[in-house]
Amino acid sequence: MDPAPGRLLVASPALTDANFVRSVIYLIEHSAQGTLGVIINRPIDMPLADIWSEVPEGLAQARTAAQGGPVEPDKGLLLHACADLDGAGTMGKGICVGGSIEALAERFRSGPDQQGPRLFLGHSGWSPGQLDNEIDEGGWIVRSGRPGQLFDPRPSPNLWQQLAEGRSVGLHDPSPN
Repeated sequence: MDPAPGRLLVASPALTDANFVRSVIYLIEHSAQGTLGVIINRPIDMPLADIWSEVPEGLAQARTAAQGGPVEPDKGLLLHACADLDGAGTMGKGICVGGSIEALAERFRSGPDQQGPRLFLGHSGWSPGQLDNEIDEGGWIVRSGRPGQLFDPRPSPNLWQQLAEGRSVGLHDPSPN
């Protein structure tokens, strides 16, 4: 299986880069210009209010942050599936980023749901051809992914192992990619 937006990169057991050992990455973009993804199995167990100074009230106590990767770890990507949210940008099929604070406050006044949001600190990125080379060298396994995996704030502690072994994983979103 080739890498593509919506697929998962699973670190192979042989991968020794400390940034990616036992990581599962949801691919957001993959093209001739490069690849962008976020690590989905490294949740940060703290309220968003401790990380984000302008967090809307309905999200202040939500624990939906994750370490997204080693690139720009001091910058956050607030991802969700709300394409109609004022000020939100599109990052991929069914994936949006940001939005105005007012729109986020209104949409998520009751807290997060299956459409997000999930705050990723940092991201993972590859220059053109780099990821394909790493896959060819055995560093990554490509698996099918689903948007529910991206927005799940509490991924299974066994997610990496299950995917590395090729076992199916229960998901929030039953639709395949």
